[in-house]
Amino acid sequence: MLTVTRGAGARLLRKLARKGAADEMAMRFTRRTNGWRLRVDHARPADTAITHQGRLVLLLDEQVSEAMADMTLDVRKTKAGPRLALR
Repeated sequence: MLTVTRGAGARLLRKLARKGAADEMAMRFTRRTNGWRLRVDHARPADTAITHQGRLVLLLDEQVSEAMADMTLDVRKTKAGPRLALR
């Protein structure tokens, strides 16, 4: 399963707050031809749900969960500020 660091969980919380997402919504990774995309979405029955500080922050469908099984979502510092990074 994807490992989400504390820093990444906090960053996801901030993203959800900025987008004004309802409590039952979270960020969802979807696969694109050139990488991954994050968007706000509702949970589906077969999703893997990841929480941070008691709040749902990330959703992964079965295919994405399998593809990211050995990855870590973390935060890296850039000149533009902190950014989420998969490794």
